[in-house]
Amino acid sequence: FDQFFVKWEEPQPKPPSAQRDASDVYDRQIRLWGADAQSKISSAKVLYITITGISSEILKNLVLAGVQPAICDGRPYPSALSSTPSFFLNTARITDTDATMMSENGTTDTTAISVAKAMQPLVHELNPLLEECVVDERLVEDIPDADFSNYDIVIASRIGKEQACRISKATVTGGGAFFLVDCFGMNGCAVLDLGPQHEFRREIGKDKLSDVTKRSEGEYVSCDDILHRRLMDMKVSRWDKTVPPPIWSRYAAILNFCDQEKEWPSASCADSFSKKTLTWLSDMEEEQRKANETNGAKEGNNVATYSISKSLLGSAEDLQYLSSIADAEISPICAVLGGVVGNEVIKALSGKGEPANNVLLFDATDGGLRSYTVQ
Repeated sequence: FDQFFVKWEEPQPKPPSAQRDASDVYDRQIRLWGADAQSKISSAKVLYITITGISSEILKNLVLAGVQPAICDGRPYPSALSSTPSFFLNTARITDTDATMMSENGTTDTTAISVAKAMQPLVHELNPLLEECVVDERLVEDIPDADFSNYDIVIASRIGKEQACRISKATVTGGGAFFLVDCFGMNGCAVLDLGPQHEFRREIGKDKLSDVTKRSEGEYVSCDDILHRRLMDMKVSRWDKTVPPPIWSRYAAILNFCDQEKEWPSASCADSFSKKTLTWLSDMEEEQRKANETNGAKEGNNVATYSISKSLLGSAEDLQYLSSIADAEISPICAVLGGVVGNEVIKALSGKGEPANNVLLFDATDGGLRSYTVQ
């Protein structure tokens, strides 16, 4: 029967081959958006400030696409990530050997390393073609403006609005783009600042792009302008132009508290968050009342403005609840918003495709991700 049957032989391991080059790894992407766009993406550098569930999703998407990351997060690992859902940041994935190599004191105690250093080997594992991930363990406020201008994109999470405005100005002035993105409970929010000189080509059909164009002057305002607008001036909803979007109101309250207390709201500071936010709303009421008097507005408008502000954020108990979920992220919400923001980063780097509006709001209760233009 030997002539009818092939003798089974154990397969021999293949000899180690040369490292796969970029054209092999990124072949599908090159086919999708072209070699020129892939070249721009691969030569870009992105800085991630504070690793969270949402920023780690963006990082994963961009690292796989070939974008070189740098991470600024000196918080202790893993205690700083107790409420952060991410396959990246599971303590079980940090081996004793890795921890020993990364720890400055040479111990296997993972608490001796920072979040940024804990991420470093995982980034390399995800895409070995990239250079070693740069680690920055400084506090954000200690980083000079000039350092941010060295990056094509800066993606920040869980920082106050004053630091966000400083970083966005420095990044945009240096020719880059800034993204502020956070998830809290069932909501997510992103603010995009691509700068007034950002150029892009609209997609006008299959394999067709428009000529290079820019947003018209004043159509796309800066992050600083967005974050410093009064809450009641953020009437950007397509369906109700009399009030700001509720998700934005919650996010504005969180950023305001972070600015005042230099910490992100959580369950441990729920009472303080509630009191300070109610004071913030009262100050807005007084400011609006004076503005109405100056403009000759009727007293009834003052009452309406204050009731709208209170209805958006609810009672003291509602504010305490908001504080308790402000640092709680849900994996699917991070994945959805992270995918959208990652795509916006790719568009910003490649110049292919019209950018989204400058505010993105995701509501997981109805699955809607709404894009708004603040002018």
